[in-house]
Amino acid sequence: MKKFIIIFCTVCISLSAIAQQGVRIGNYEFIVKKAESDTIILNEPCPPCPPENENRSKPKIQYQSTRFFAGAGAVYPNYGSDYYTVLGGKSINIEAGWIHYKLISRWFALGGTLNYSYNTYILKDAANEPNFVKEIIGMEFDNDDIRKQVYRSHNIAVGAFTRLYLSPVQVNNRGITIRGNRKFIDLGLQGDFTPYKFCMLNTQSEGKKRYHEDYAFNSFTASAFARIALSNDWALFARYRVTEAFNSKVLPMDLPPLTIGIQLSNFR
Repeated sequence: MKKFIIIFCTVCISLSAIAQQGVRIGNYEFIVKKAESDTIILNEPCPPCPPENENRSKPKIQYQSTRFFAGAGAVYPNYGSDYYTVLGGKSINIEAGWIHYKLISRWFALGGTLNYSYNTYILKDAANEPNFVKEIIGMEFDNDDIRKQVYRSHNIAVGAFTRLYLSPVQVNNRGITIRGNRKFIDLGLQGDFTPYKFCMLNTQSEGKKRYHEDYAFNSFTASAFARIALSNDWALFARYRVTEAFNSKVLPMDLPPLTIGIQLSNFR
């Protein structure tokens, strides 16, 4: 009897470690079942982590900025027969306004500009060109009598551009940009409305006279521009006018279309 009790206890202890297992000894069959409520899972995260192969959505870039900018440029002289001769070192463009842009990705942004600009073209031989004399100044002056001849305009410009960053913009885990040196290239289009424009002639005999001939000077022009920034504080730009500043039906020649200069702003 004692031997039977020892065997019985040994079997019970062994069976307690086995789920859904049965052992038969002689005419006796011992079955031990492991209840589901007895199962304990340790170190389960709360909430459960997603599977390793599940794609997690990246944080959305959240950054847009509006900055004030100012710039100055010089007109690049073109001595072709299609253009009036200008003095490149004295023919300038001055502008100031606002630039706004929004990040689309770490490499790409879209933006726009709204600004005022002042253009002055110091002319060399326009007052001696027959059509210019006939349509604008109305009389011919001797070269020795002419002190200065200039075309000036005040413009309101609106532009749109795409921006390509030369290195990716850094963002944190919430998609917010981190300040740093941003190098980029902007490519865009610009439209200019010119509400006030005139040609001024300064002669020894007549003094200073302004000629406001709106039918000869176009009020709307369009340009393509490029801007490259290697610093947060300044950028180089080139702007090429793709339409005519002077009415080609009235004047046979136009003003040189290319302006090159520098813009100052906080481009972060």
